Amino acid sequence: MKTAERRNEIIRILCRKRHETVNNLASQLAVSERTIRRDIDVLSIHYPIYTQTGRYTGGIYIMDGFSMDRMYMNSFELDVLKKLYEYTQINQALLNEEERKALYTIISTYSKKKQ
Repeated sequence: MKTAERRNEIIRILCRKRHETVNNLASQLAVSERTIRRDIDVLSIHYPIYTQTGRYTGGIYIMDGFSMDRMYMNSFELDVLKKLYEYTQINQALLNEEERKALYTIISTYSKKKQ
């Protein structure tokens, strides 16, 4: 993953989760914590993100209300995908295990995290 792709992924993760730790981001993106810190320094110039220290509340945050374009599906679209996912658990001939995992990933990726 190139630098620009990684930084875009960091923003996507923050928009979804609203908060993440440097350690988790480094692990998810297979880079060092130092690389994540440099990325955050650069991203904070262009995006409303900030860091907070602390054992339990420390990490990287994105300002409330910020989202990127059409980052999430609307509730109807998600409901359709969730119904399809539930149906595939009953009727396993419709999708194989790998396809069901991909569908679940899509649902969780495009769902807003409950606050």
